Amino acid sequence: MKKLNIHGVVSYNQYKLVDILLFMVIMTALEAVNVFAIRVWFADSVITFSVSLMFTVSLIVLVRWNWLGAIFPPLHGVLYSAFLGAPVETYVIYAVGNSFLLFTWFLFKVIPKEKLFSRWYLTLIYPVIAFVLVIFGRALVALCFGNDFLAILGTNFYAESLNAVFALMALLVLRRADGMLEDQKTYLKRVAREKDEAQTQKDEVWKGYTELDEEALKKLHDYSLRKDEEGDGIDLRDEYPPESR
Repeated sequence: MKKLNIHGVVSYNQYKLVDILLFMVIMTALEAVNVFAIRVWFADSVITFSVSLMFTVSLIVLVRWNWLGAIFPPLHGVLYSAFLGAPVETYVIYAVGNSFLLFTWFLFKVIPKEKLFSRWYLTLIYPVIAFVLVIFGRALVALCFGNDFLAILGTNFYAESLNAVFALMALLVLRRADGMLEDQKTYLKRVAREKDEAQTQKDEVWKGYTELDEEALKKLHDYSLRKDEEGDGIDLRDEYPPESR
């Protein structure tokens, strides 16, 4: 691919790297706060809501960068387990189970991204499918470790329901922001094309105009004054004699 330049400052690859790292930092920071809250505020609670941006960030990056979004679901599972100091089993359940979210990418094969986010009711399909896939994936992986499938399914449904609602609301808002929920390669090409078209229209408006220097403007001004003094060269005295006025 041809190396793109974003506003003449950074390259396409640099833009992509910064964009992904920014989302990664946001998710990691909130995950640390989430685990801190679980340990301090909900230490005595059997089941707690998990405040996480995993759904929101993963779904956004999957739209913007396609399969590069595959980094985020398993990364969240590893971070969550590491912050909690959980056993290896938990690492596997969350990292692999979260990865089921990536199957939502195939939704774009059925409904193109442009159409999916053009209607609010179509946008709802995206996070709902992701939510179902994640809780099912975690329960399925947990079953492999001898856990009760329905119990894990219910626990994750309760714990992640708030995050799914937050992702749903975030996507409904972000769908109205230009380029936010759009394949970034397509978005950058569109912006560059619109900029070129705007410049072309501007050039067309000024095409044929000649820039006048001060001397030429002075001559034009003097000529205008002279024409005003001389009149328009039409004598109406014969048409309207004194006796008719």
